[in-house]
Amino acid sequence: MKKNPVTGWKQYEVQVVRHRVSEANLLRIEKPEAAMELFSEDAERLMQESLWVMTMDGRNGLMGIEHVYQGTATGTNVRIGELFRYAISAGGCGIVLVHNHPSGDTSASDEDIRLTSEVLRAARLLDVEFLDHLIVGGKDYTSIRSINPSIWAGV
Repeated sequence: MKKNPVTGWKQYEVQVVRHRVSEANLLRIEKPEAAMELFSEDAERLMQESLWVMTMDGRNGLMGIEHVYQGTATGTNVRIGELFRYAISAGGCGIVLVHNHPSGDTSASDEDIRLTSEVLRAARLLDVEFLDHLIVGGKDYTSIRSINPSIWAGV
């Protein structure tokens, strides 16, 4: 910790270190079904909404999955900047959002569509590819990009 001689405020230095924890080939996520294989069992048991961010490299290789939010049985509040934290620090090129609906209904709500639009705008500013937003309900899922591709075309 250093002390700034002019202001007296303490300043901190932050270092981001990236280590490969596995020599195994990266799992490639090329279709929503591939992402869903990672979530369907766990999401089925959750009684509260949760939101995960999958970070991809430039060839859609899965770099990591971060559990970002856990909400209530009917929703969660999301801070857009937190969705990109891991992807940016890890040098990721793209993200996929995944969240569950404990009710099992995978229909996209107005709030889901609004969040998708906001994340897409932020992703474009950050030069991170926003690949999809998936809603999991038990063994079923909905790809917002598949059902509403105009969101991606319109921003």
